[in-house]
Amino acid sequence: MTTRRLALATSALAALLGPAGCIDDIAVPAAEVPTEAAIGQPKRVVLRSLRFEVENFEQAITLEQMRKLPRKILDDLWLLDYDLTESVTVVLDELRALPPDEADALAPAAQNMRRLLNMTADNVDLEGTKLEELISLSAAVGVPPAKALAALMQIGVTDDAIPPKVVSEVFLDELLGSHPAAQSRKGAVDGDHPDGLWPIAPRALPITLGDIVYAFESLPDRFGPASLDPADPNALVHPGFVLAASGITEDAFTMFVRVNLNALPYKGVDLTTNYVASVNSTASQIHEVFDFTDPEWIRVEGLSKELTISEMTVRVLEDDAFVPGGDAREPLPTGNSPAWDLPPWLFERLIAEMARRRTVEGIGPHCDEYKLGTDVVAFEACVDATGWTEMKTFTDVGNPPPPAYLWDLLSEVAQVRLHDGGLAEGDADVEFTLRDIEIPLDEPAIVAQIKANLERNPEALIGITEQLNDNADGDADFYYYKPAPAAGGEGGDYLFFVTEADLRKDADGLPARPYEYERPGFFADFELTDKRSSKADIEGDTTHEKVRVAPGDELYVEDDDRRRYKLRVLDKPSANNLAIELTRTR
Repeated sequence: MTTRRLALATSALAALLGPAGCIDDIAVPAAEVPTEAAIGQPKRVVLRSLRFEVENFEQAITLEQMRKLPRKILDDLWLLDYDLTESVTVVLDELRALPPDEADALAPAAQNMRRLLNMTADNVDLEGTKLEELISLSAAVGVPPAKALAALMQIGVTDDAIPPKVVSEVFLDELLGSHPAAQSRKGAVDGDHPDGLWPIAPRALPITLGDIVYAFESLPDRFGPASLDPADPNALVHPGFVLAASGITEDAFTMFVRVNLNALPYKGVDLTTNYVASVNSTASQIHEVFDFTDPEWIRVEGLSKELTISEMTVRVLEDDAFVPGGDAREPLPTGNSPAWDLPPWLFERLIAEMARRRTVEGIGPHCDEYKLGTDVVAFEACVDATGWTEMKTFTDVGNPPPPAYLWDLLSEVAQVRLHDGGLAEGDADVEFTLRDIEIPLDEPAIVAQIKANLERNPEALIGITEQLNDNADGDADFYYYKPAPAAGGEGGDYLFFVTEADLRKDADGLPARPYEYERPGFFADFELTDKRSSKADIEGDTTHEKVRVAPGDELYVEDDDRRRYKLRVLDKPSANNLAIELTRTR
């Protein structure tokens, strides 16, 4: 017998003891196979009120035990937001500088990423872009096209066209930032967060308890395909961007929580079969389970000084078609390129934003003149303060490229460069792998954050506490509740109609059945028009429909399959027992 089962057995025995040390008579019924209740056939059931108050009990939750908990529960326990900017910038810089022999061993998508990072004025192909005419214009005046393009960008011919820092920031702002899992997390409901959703810091990866427990294995699921609006079946679906992830977690990691609760379940009835079921009592007392005034109500041992993401592979999808740059100033401030109508996670939209930021943050207004050998100006290229770029010819050296924003010109060049080697449109996805990301942890700060988050939202611990106090059985529609005299209750016997929080959980920590009651509560009439129950405050509970009962009372209820039942309260067999006659009426 496990320690927990032994404790529950001992508690049950203690609860059965009367004030004089006597034990209520226990009738052990013959085993029955639950069958659907027949209409008009009454059935007597006896519900027992058992309480075992556990006070200041410290429960150790090891890493192995936490791995048996539903992932959703752990992923809902947010710990911190980790800014990825520096980590991504370093990785991209290393990818750019990778030796050619190592680069040749990369997957095609990773090679595409490296090609983008290594784009310079010296190695781009201008054919097929709006800058194609720059080739002939430059040749006419004896200037290499690379020098003319570099002058437009105000860089050297071998300098980065788009530095890794800009690439990193755009990836994080647009690709990561557009994913629902990077926008908000679950937290407490308050005046500023009426929906219980809290914003995640920009450019940050939200780290959860699940990431520690499962060594970041769930990142591909959390940052996989996700609807931008789950309530709208026609909403855009973010394709996700994390292909694979793994990390390191110390096996010694253990959490300790101190609890105060009634460790025994409430006894209720599954009306469909008249089965006496057990309702886990944790949810109804969760706000009293933890003493937040105790500084040691939760503590952590074995937490390493940093978390390590060993590998996280990120993928960016390319659109199936070439996306041309714009050719008009309007609409301000970006122009009319169709790239701005694309979802923010597609490569063409990302590269357009990279080129725009490169322009507005690193290129000032300027004009460059190009002369013939006779010292006559043949053409000039000017970029104004808005990034609008115009080239004019003053002789018959050729036709200038059409006016456009500089980012429109650069984004076309980047798209062409991505297809070096003859890759077809749509086949040039890009990919890179982050390795050995070390996320520093300040244990006191992390524990303080865990405490703060859980104190604001203790409901997040319902799942964990229910697992520690796993005693649900069956699918009750209502249960028997007897206020504890020591808690200042008014006494008496109550029937509580179940809420969604009372539903038995499956292996994933989710309700084992949907909550489909049309008329929860207890009524005085068969038509269910005269409700006798209410959500009156009984020992702090204001969520359940509840009614005080006494022998002779008759009530009507409806289950989640729209069947109706008559309840008749019988004489009490003993102080802690309640007898009810159940009859299905429809």
